[in-house]
Amino acid sequence: MTAQHSRNLDATPAWISTLVWLGAAIVVISFLALIGVLIYYFVGVTPATWLFWLALLAFPTGFIFLLIALVGNILVRRKRQRA
Repeated sequence: MTAQHSRNLDATPAWISTLVWLGAAIVVISFLALIGVLIYYFVGVTPATWLFWLALLAFPTGFIFLLIALVGNILVRRKRQRA
């Protein structure tokens, strides 16, 4: 008798879930940094350089992670449909 492994085929792979959570967290942190930069400007104070660069660079990085997770999810679903 052959043993059958009961795998949940609808489960998202761990690397995709990690990329989604990491990307979302980076985007939220970047958005908060952007809010901080705007508050500094409204108050009339020069914002910290690291805060400006965090708002500038982390936002697209987070969205790139989310895009990689989306493409990875599409590839995993196509692979499962063919199996």
